[in-house]
Amino acid sequence: MVSELKLLLIACVSAVVFSGCLTSAPPPPKSWVVSASRKHSSELMVDRVARLGSLSVAAPYDKPALAVVRKDGSVAFDRYNVFASSPSALLRMPLAALLENDGRFGRVLASASTARANSTIEAVVTDLSLDCREDGKRVARVSVSLAVIENREISMFLDGTGSSDAASGDYSAAFSEAFAEAVAEALKTMSK
Repeated sequence: MVSELKLLLIACVSAVVFSGCLTSAPPPPKSWVVSASRKHSSELMVDRVARLGSLSVAAPYDKPALAVVRKDGSVAFDRYNVFASSPSALLRMPLAALLENDGRFGRVLASASTARANSTIEAVVTDLSLDCREDGKRVARVSVSLAVIENREISMFLDGTGSSDAASGDYSAAFSEAFAEAVAEALKTMSK
């Protein structure tokens, strides 16, 4: 009799708990917003929308193996330190983000986008190497050339170089910083 009473009590408590869980309204979902600050220079804005066209990396820097400039100036490939993918694939999204955050081009579209853009930006990375020419120093070096194309004609060429200390061995951070510096330097020449 006591065990039947316990079972009945457990069943009643379970029914109350489950009916409360099933009948109460769920909590509202949390909303998250991703925001980025933009610094627009309206007098320097080329277009409201630009398309990122091709991005190529010149040889010999187009391989996943890290190109190392030796003390004698020769280039060797470090098979133990490699990029996770081809450099052109890795640099496409950071370049689009850097161009859009700069604000001069407005919104930057991917090359596959079907939206209309008034200008296209083509990029060539001409140097992507780890410079070890000085004793005890490792420097990530990046050089980039940007061509802005409007109405099927090249309206301007922009060149920039960047470098970052890579002595800590964090090559990802060093090359990211050097690439951002190179793009920023190229965009500075645009205002002239």
